[in-house]
Amino acid sequence: MEERISILTYAVRPRVVLKYIGQLGLMLSLLAAVPLIVALLEGDSIQALRYAIVCGFLLIAGIFLARLPAPTRMQGNEALTITALAFLLSPLLMSWPMMATGISFTDALFEAISGVTTTGLSTVGSIENRSPTFLFARAWMQWYGGLGIVVLSVGILMGHHIAARRLIEPVESGETFVSTARTHAQRTLVVYLFLTVLGFAIVWPYSRNGFTTLLHVFSAVSTGGYSSFDNSLAAMSTSTAIAVMVVSFLGAISMPLYWRSLDKGFIRGVRTFFKDVELRMLLITCLLVGGILSGLAWLHNENAPWFHGMLMGISAQTTTGFSTMPVSDMDPVSKVVMIISMLIGGSVGSSAGGFKLLRLLIFLRMLHLFIRQSAMPPHAIAEPFIGDQKLNSDDMLRAMQLILLFVGIVVLSWIPFVLMGYDPLDALFEVASACGTVGLSTGISRPDLELLLKSILCFDMLAGRLEVVALLVILYPRNWIGRREETP
Repeated sequence: MEERISILTYAVRPRVVLKYIGQLGLMLSLLAAVPLIVALLEGDSIQALRYAIVCGFLLIAGIFLARLPAPTRMQGNEALTITALAFLLSPLLMSWPMMATGISFTDALFEAISGVTTTGLSTVGSIENRSPTFLFARAWMQWYGGLGIVVLSVGILMGHHIAARRLIEPVESGETFVSTARTHAQRTLVVYLFLTVLGFAIVWPYSRNGFTTLLHVFSAVSTGGYSSFDNSLAAMSTSTAIAVMVVSFLGAISMPLYWRSLDKGFIRGVRTFFKDVELRMLLITCLLVGGILSGLAWLHNENAPWFHGMLMGISAQTTTGFSTMPVSDMDPVSKVVMIISMLIGGSVGSSAGGFKLLRLLIFLRMLHLFIRQSAMPPHAIAEPFIGDQKLNSDDMLRAMQLILLFVGIVVLSWIPFVLMGYDPLDALFEVASACGTVGLSTGISRPDLELLLKSILCFDMLAGRLEVVALLVILYPRNWIGRREETP
């Protein structure tokens, strides 16, 4: 059996991977130039020099690699490999300029991984006394990390038919993967920029501070959660915190849904938008989780403001990670509710993390079908649908695989925390927050956290952002060694 599998599989073609990594390097050099400009404006000469060196390296390497001949067809494992490497190489390069602020390589890498994966966990301690360049670089990494994962999600979801259809429709049939991804990227960029501008317009009237507004809008649109305050949104007025969470909710909605709605005119577009089953599920789960947390908070303290629970519920479900109260002050039941919410996450095609509401819908449809079939005659056939899209066996199998992989990684990552003496529930919350790319913390993520546990959280953040499979692909030996298809 192993021999047959090896014959039917192809290793990645180095030239293909290098070419597209080169193209990503060119884009990353432009993105790194933005904090370089901020560092120059702020007079941070050391950070500016390091960002300039990174930009130069990426530019030279990108120009050289991007000139390699392009293939007419890309393999599935090549798309996944390129996606995974993009989220591995970017933090490695961006951590070096961050070290100029006096933090260690380990903490800088943790911060960069948390930023690029739009998680929001931090081990640098207090951040209010950090330089504006450092604060901007964190938020900026979350912004382009959120954009990147939505653009590259076509590669991640190759083979997951219903999810891929939700991303690329209405792309013309017959296009190659490369041209499909390019069309998807262009549309996503337009929507992402629109949401960023809209987010600034929503938050600024309440914040009245341009820099603070920009940082929080970057984090909200990307559902990242980095704040310029140690106590996150609790340092803001209630109206400002609500405005930021509205933007976070918008960021957790599928980006292609915005495009499909805008493309159909106002009336039909509004109907298309609110008819989407995943959007309605996101709204229901946010209200449900927020309502439960508000109710539990009231049971423990009748004078507790109701909006704290609601905003924390939206933050968990959208995997944004902003907080209006310390998670450590919450009761155990609330933490369990939030763990479940963080693992589920937002919509496919959004910057939100978790295993996504679409997979939950598929699981629930499978469960409903199983119960329904028990009352049907043997010859009857029941076909599962989500909205107007039919599910096939591959959709259901992949959804179950991803959910099980998420749960498996959470359990395996949780065990070392418990063995090292951490409270089991708090440790489970921290691991779920990392895997769901949320960023809410019980206080475990801190400067003196053990190196092993920091490494585990870094792996969890990458695995959660890449939906596990892409990260496993690059760790699979046969992905690199073996027979290769001839490049056309």
